Amino acid sequence: MDGLDRRRLLRLLTGVGVAGATGGLAACGSTSTPTSRSGVSIGLLVPATGANKAIGADLELGFRLYLDLHGGMLGSRPVQVIVEDEGETPKSGGDALGRLLDQHVLAVAGVANPDLLPAVRDKVEESKVPLLAAHATPAGMPSSNFIWRTAFLSDEPARAIALYLRRRMGGSRVSLIGVSSSSTAELFNGFQQVYGTGFQEPITVRAGIKPTAAEFAAAAGQIKNQNPRAIFCNLPSTHLDAFKDALRNAGGSALAGLPLYAPGVVAEGVALDALGDGGRGLYTAMQYSADLNNVANHSFSSLFQAKYQRTPTAFAVAAYDAAAVLDQALTLAGDGTITAQRINSLLSSVGQVISPRGNWQFNQNRSPQQKWYLRKVEKDGPILSNVLISDLATLG
Repeated sequence: MDGLDRRRLLRLLTGVGVAGATGGLAACGSTSTPTSRSGVSIGLLVPATGANKAIGADLELGFRLYLDLHGGMLGSRPVQVIVEDEGETPKSGGDALGRLLDQHVLAVAGVANPDLLPAVRDKVEESKVPLLAAHATPAGMPSSNFIWRTAFLSDEPARAIALYLRRRMGGSRVSLIGVSSSSTAELFNGFQQVYGTGFQEPITVRAGIKPTAAEFAAAAGQIKNQNPRAIFCNLPSTHLDAFKDALRNAGGSALAGLPLYAPGVVAEGVALDALGDGGRGLYTAMQYSADLNNVANHSFSSLFQAKYQRTPTAFAVAAYDAAAVLDQALTLAGDGTITAQRINSLLSSVGQVISPRGNWQFNQNRSPQQKWYLRKVEKDGPILSNVLISDLATLG
């Protein structure tokens, strides 16, 4: 969001207050300056079905909120948004991307399934249409000239926590446990590279493990034998209650009460609702927190809650920022004919992005250089909430 738009938005919020934010969104759209620039088509590749459906909904809400604030335009050009269902497999996602490319979109944003990007990397390169991935992307994926990331690399939550624990605990023992998957492997690798010799032999549990204390008994026994001072885990939200029960059975309240750290996605959006009481006290690393104290987030969070009646997520912010960088690239393009290749080139000139997460910019690998934050799951009245604790690190 440029300075003029920010000042206009802040005057709007000052005049109508949070309660009038929805009306303000309409006002933003109705006062747009007419333009002779031709319209553009942008593809949204988000899951409307399958396990990542909730993430896909947040990605679309964040992208559309940015458009609402800018009168349905990017770079003073009217935007047609074409949405395709990513589904939940690389095959369904690749087919959906193909349908978007067949409709000659200028760029594509979205992607909730980290496994999709490696599968479509070559297709994106061949198409020469920029793709802005707005969710976690594999850290080990080969670079691509046309794939940009507005969220984070999959190993960064672990790297941020490892830096934090190394400062606080000076190499004391930390246990690592996670469901067997490529994302868990990348998280463990990132943690080990940063933390040093204090990490213990990683423990993996099968992907289909049931959420019962008995299923986690063997893993809890291994953790007891490791005698750690903290635990880093990558387990499903629905399994944390059972995992804590297994720790308590193996070593009493001392073992169950060890500080528990996890990547932010374990407690983000609908995953936070699924945590249960076992989630209380969980520390997570994320590149966004809804209670960040900056002007951009005050505006974004207030408007998001007023329009959608719920707390914004890091997923929504990453998609909102994808729209923001496309806006800046199209602004740099100016008048005249534009192409996907030209927009891709201009994305490298976007510079600093003023974002609800805090200002960030693309690094040479087309990923965000950004701050990471430590959050703690606590009760906010009857519901669980991610409470901001402190900065963790700047990565990227």
